[in-house]
Amino acid sequence: MARAPKEPTSTLNLPVSSAVALEMMLATLISLLLVELARLAGPVGWVFAPVGILINWFATFFHEFGHGFFVLISDSTLVDFQLNWNGSGSVTYRVESWRLPISWAGYATPPLVGAFLYWEAHGRGLETQGTLVVVAMLIGGVTLWWPKEDPEATITIAAFLVVSLLIIALLCASTIGKRIPLDWIQRVIAVTLLVEGVRSVWYLLGLGEPSDAATLEQLYGLPEFFWVLTWLIWTAACVVVTYRLEVIDRRRKLLKRPRKRPAKTTQKSPETKE
Repeated sequence: MARAPKEPTSTLNLPVSSAVALEMMLATLISLLLVELARLAGPVGWVFAPVGILINWFATFFHEFGHGFFVLISDSTLVDFQLNWNGSGSVTYRVESWRLPISWAGYATPPLVGAFLYWEAHGRGLETQGTLVVVAMLIGGVTLWWPKEDPEATITIAAFLVVSLLIIALLCASTIGKRIPLDWIQRVIAVTLLVEGVRSVWYLLGLGEPSDAATLEQLYGLPEFFWVLTWLIWTAACVVVTYRLEVIDRRRKLLKRPRKRPAKTTQKSPETKE
């Protein structure tokens, strides 16, 4: 009988599927810990507050970017793209098209971006650095060229995000990046977009306040819970697809890795004297 091929093992001496799952859980734990530490009062909160603020700004930017992107590709008109110092944001537009994709895309975009960034983070060298630079250019371009009623706050916040991404890219390209696994910074940022998206979605339940779910309920008659459920399913799908792609890539790399050949030993023929 033919035997099934043996599962490649990672550097953790675990099956690839187990190693990837463990790394994703660890990145999620670090992300949750950083977010919670940033919310504490006292010296600990002061130390981690900048990290929490940056994380919140990243999530807010991609939430509002999702709305604005679908406004631009539809027949509606974008009026204002705003990021605020308190971590909130808004997109104002004149409705001239179908509102479902515009309203739904807000909570769907951060998990999608987070999944892509996580998949790009592992051992891809210049590809990972290029992705960070492209994301930085996207943030800079959007905040510069999209209409803004209060440009000072939006552009300043975007500048912080762009500089932080470029610093990570430069560190990954330096000798420091070869000694320290800086790709974990990108992983934590990526997982945070996934986690914050879920936390924000759960926050919508039972509030009865103006929100994307409330807007969709008014437009299409389906309860807020239904729309929250669609965002949760979407987030879960992003996680599962990222996990599967990561496992496939790791297995491919491990199988292509050249195996060490045992050193050849030569037997000496006995000397004969004549």
